[in-house]
Amino acid sequence: MSLCDTEVKNQVRALEGYREFNKKLDSMTLLREIKKIVYNGVDNLHVKHNKAMAHIGFMDLRQEKHQDIQDFRDQYMSVRKVCDELELTFGRCESDAKTLLKAEGNKELTDEQLKDALNRVEEEHHAIIFLYKSD
Repeated sequence: MSLCDTEVKNQVRALEGYREFNKKLDSMTLLREIKKIVYNGVDNLHVKHNKAMAHIGFMDLRQEKHQDIQDFRDQYMSVRKVCDELELTFGRCESDAKTLLKAEGNKELTDEQLKDALNRVEEEHHAIIFLYKSD
């Protein structure tokens, strides 16, 4: 939770079961709750940006110069586990496409609409990553 901003920390601490999973040091429950707030939050206007930043962080993971290969593998696997727990996908995210179509007022989705939305979401995702990686 140390990487969360003050607003997210306050929202997590206000959760009904926070004391219990904090006392148990249940990090997976904590991550699940942070995911709900940050990535799926109703009031969060930056969901796409947050997912792109998480992907950038994962892609920037590199072995340090004097780091043992086994230590790096363990680090990589723990980051991968966090990404899996947060349901971060690398590629086409159908839930983002459905959210986009829903925001546009489409209630009944066709396969063609979903495919088009998937393409638009993927392009936007890569554009965000490109902007952060460029000078």
